[in-house]
Amino acid sequence: MGFSLPKMLTRLGLVFCVVSQFVAAAAAPVPVAGPPPAESFARLPAIRHVTISRDGKTIAYSVFDDLQVAFAFKDLKTGKVTGVESALGVAAYAPRWVAADRVVYGGMSGIDRDGKGYTGLLGWARQNDLRDQNHLYAGNVFFSRFTGDDSGNVLMYEFDHPTSYGRHNLVYLTFPNVIEMNTRTGKYFRVLDNPGNVVGWTADGKGVIRVGVEWDHGKVRLIYRENEKAPWHRLPGLEGEERTINPLAVSADASTLFLSRVGPNGKWSVYKYDLVKGQLGELLLGHQNYDILPLESSASKDGFSLEQIVVAADTREVLGIQYVTDVPKVVWFDEQMAAIQAALDQGLPDRANTIVDMSDDRKKLVVLSWSGRDPGTYYLFDFDKKGLEPLFPVMPWIKPAKMAEVFPITYKSRDGLLIHGYLTVPAGREPKNLPLVVYPHGGPFARDMWGFSADPQFLASRGYAVLQMNYRGSPGFGQQFFEKGFRQMGTGMQDDITDGTRWAIAQGFADPKRVAIMGWSFGGYSALMGMMREPDLYRCGINLAGVTSWREILSYDLEVNKLWKENISSYLGDPGKDAASLDDQSPVTHVDKLRAPLLFAYSKDDTTVPYEQALLLKDALDKAGKRYEFMSKFNEGHGFYTYKRRLELYQRIEKFLAENMGP
Repeated sequence: MGFSLPKMLTRLGLVFCVVSQFVAAAAAPVPVAGPPPAESFARLPAIRHVTISRDGKTIAYSVFDDLQVAFAFKDLKTGKVTGVESALGVAAYAPRWVAADRVVYGGMSGIDRDGKGYTGLLGWARQNDLRDQNHLYAGNVFFSRFTGDDSGNVLMYEFDHPTSYGRHNLVYLTFPNVIEMNTRTGKYFRVLDNPGNVVGWTADGKGVIRVGVEWDHGKVRLIYRENEKAPWHRLPGLEGEERTINPLAVSADASTLFLSRVGPNGKWSVYKYDLVKGQLGELLLGHQNYDILPLESSASKDGFSLEQIVVAADTREVLGIQYVTDVPKVVWFDEQMAAIQAALDQGLPDRANTIVDMSDDRKKLVVLSWSGRDPGTYYLFDFDKKGLEPLFPVMPWIKPAKMAEVFPITYKSRDGLLIHGYLTVPAGREPKNLPLVVYPHGGPFARDMWGFSADPQFLASRGYAVLQMNYRGSPGFGQQFFEKGFRQMGTGMQDDITDGTRWAIAQGFADPKRVAIMGWSFGGYSALMGMMREPDLYRCGINLAGVTSWREILSYDLEVNKLWKENISSYLGDPGKDAASLDDQSPVTHVDKLRAPLLFAYSKDDTTVPYEQALLLKDALDKAGKRYEFMSKFNEGHGFYTYKRRLELYQRIEKFLAENMGP
């Protein structure tokens, strides 16, 4: 990059004695007999979403007690904490600073850092606070920091009307207009009308919408205008591409668009696009083996994206790019930020040290430091003081020294495809002949990532190794790898899961007689299909909110939004034309092949995988005379989130595995 990190470190004088002491204390062995209680894993994080004000004087954060959420400001000079209760039960989470003294949060409201000036802006909060009876279909504050502006105004998406209504009164909003809202008063006005087919917008630093993404039956084009009065035109060379382009940011002088797209090597990369000349420019960042900012991926930690272009709030300069390989990475183009990152990594080794927020002058940074064994600790880095101060542990009751190590792994599928994944090994155990729980991720077009995860850690604390794999269709490993997952739910994807299981056995990590399979959502579906396709491989299985009938679930999705038809058809299949194939990939049609014990759990209020999917499975099992254990609850969504239900589920899982996996 044209500079020496060691020299920069010496010049900046970044000393981390406080960090070393803190980490040493955290890593010290904890003399506690037996495994951590299930309660430790059932509890949700206590502190989340720590952000810093634009002037660097205040931090805002969320405090959780089960699903009860409070919200707090801490004055960094005096240490005074101001607590805020959320109005009308609206969750006070994910604060975002829109001015030096004001945040927006939840879904959504605004409040000043002294706890005053509350205004309900959207949803029930607006309805009960402003009482203007305005049916404002809005959301996604997609650009809130205007360069040089401290008014507290934000741009957000706003919709003329819902695209469609589905079962459970679901509403899907597709083509946004743009409004500017005063977060102090709730007043707003529309600044841009959607021409009818734009699914996303990108603004410059002054809040002028410059770029739009046109959607046309699964294909996209980028449109651009020179200023807010100029006509829109399509950008040359970026027309009619199918899922292979994503605008990221506009430069300070509005001459350059930063975008990610699939490069010549088949991997997503970040490029500059010259808006003046209308042509694609230089490659900013690419990788030989991994995608950089792929469109479909959304890796995050505690609500903060780990895949994004980082833009300076004051100058709109691109400071760096955060991305994910097998572990989180960052490249800083700014010398000062690169030096700070190097010092953080030196002071907090063997961890991911992610800069999640910063003051406008970049003198104070919020850092989230975490690892596979540690859910993380927030720190405040003060550039002027050349020091790092611990703020809050995310889950203070977790003792990292007693947690399991998480190792990145790779293996080859039967057709030669390289699969990336993770092996979690119980603390104090050698990775040899262990009982194994195979734990495929949901999605399916999502990915697992290195880091602390409650489910694998709970299983490891009970003595099980845990295998996770990013099967074909997982984003991050090239567009070809991603597209190899299309229409492969119960075939190619399932083969990758089976091949990973057999790989773990062949490597000697797993006892071949003690292997279980478990997962949430698509992972629950994969658990079912694994037990049915490979009845001799898995000793038992656990399906948590998994799909059981593809025809039914795709028909449900299309009822919610018919505009998904092209994407659903290409990714998964058409419930009409591909009925036979979808049935063949559906667990409800293969229950006769089930021989191993099964536990499954669903929420009766799940709108992602509706409860009907559980009933279809239950009825099929009953007709086939199969034995099973079934758990269902009201008032949960796509997953169990209340402490009481999570604890009960963990206890059921522990008992089920103990009874069926052997000693």
